[in-house]
Formats: sequence, C-alpha cells, structure tokens
Amino acid sequence: MKFHVVLVGVLFCLAAQAASKPNKAPLGNQSAPKAQHSLTGCIDEQAGQYVLLDDQMAKIASLQSADSDQEVFAKHLGRMVRVIGTDLSGRKGTFQVTRIEQLSGRCGQAK
Repeated sequence: MKFHVVLVGVLFCLAAQAASKPNKAPLGNQSAPKAQHSLTGCIDEQAGQYVLLDDQMAKIASLQSADSDQEVFAKHLGRMVRVIGTDLSGRKGTFQVTRIEQLSGRCGQAK
C-alpha cells in the first residue's frame, strides 16, 4: 500500500513538472537556416548604398553587412571581390555579407 502511495506521489510530481515546462515547437516546423553562397563582382557605392557590380558594371545586388558595419565595404571600393553570405528574403536584390574575399584585379567605372 505504501508503495502505491509513493508511486502516485512521484507520478503527480512528474506531471506537475512537465506541465510547468514551455512547449517546444516540433522539429519539423522549424525553418531551416538559409544556405550561404557567394557572388563575385566589384564593390561600388551608389546613392549612399554599397552594391556589387558585374563585369559590365551592371548592379548584381545591394550589399548589407551581417554585423551592421556598412563601412567594411569601403576598403574594397573599386576592387574585384567574392562576397559570401545569404539573400535576404523580403528585400529583393539585397545580399547579406558575412565574409569578403579580395580577388586580383580592379574594376572599371560604374555606368
């Protein structure tokens, strides 16, 4: 009889503890992190915004630094680079840069 009382008490404590924990979303409902990829081109500044240009000096994407330091692009102005990062959803043509690799060569003037 004492065993049953102890067992019921333990079960009651476990149920109370489980009820007090916040529910976590099932793993299937979590959105997957966006895959990083790279873009190659020349960094330019247009209307106060840093952009990546192709070899014809046409805009590939607006650039945004992942750490909010937009000036990181200034030292690469006019240079050929590879930017690594992700496309930002909801902001068409904006690429969030996590890393910049300088390549050899310089770029022409933007059109």
